[in-house]
Amino acid sequence: MTYNLKNSNPIDQNYQLGLLPQRNDPQAFYQDSSCRSNLAEFKLSSENRRILKKTGEFSCELVPIYYNLEIQKQIFQWLKVLKWDFPISSVKTVFTQHLFNYLYVWKKDNHIVGYSVCYFSLNISHIAYVFYDPEFSHLDLPIRLVLQFIIDSQQKNLQFAYLGRIANYKKNMPGYEYFSAGEWLK
Repeated sequence: MTYNLKNSNPIDQNYQLGLLPQRNDPQAFYQDSSCRSNLAEFKLSSENRRILKKTGEFSCELVPIYYNLEIQKQIFQWLKVLKWDFPISSVKTVFTQHLFNYLYVWKKDNHIVGYSVCYFSLNISHIAYVFYDPEFSHLDLPIRLVLQFIIDSQQKNLQFAYLGRIANYKKNMPGYEYFSAGEWLK
């Protein structure tokens, strides 16, 4: 089911209803298996601390979202190697014509190895899309991208950090909750 922002709740309320923004239509939200981190329940587990320790060589910077030809080429190459079904036109839409307003730029040894496309408001955040160098796809970097986002959201005193669709690795995130039958469950 898709909802149109013009006829629906403000963005933050859509997330509270378990809705996720549609990739190619910045005005539309849809119902899916949504999950989040309740930041009032924030507590790093031993597994979270292990991920942080194992990925200490990576650094990130949170900046206002931007898009250029270098980002496009880099993501295009990564998508091709990873064999993800994510057209470059959709990448451009997500970066330039959507509600997302911040970008994590991840580096290792001064080389960009990943991007996380996010939405931040005064109360909530959402990590919507992650793109990363395939060299690190079987290591802990993809998990670190999400974990760092949650840590930063908690440090900003936000209420919830929305994580998108349910995935097994997200169940280990601090304050994990999922949306089912009209409510958020632990």
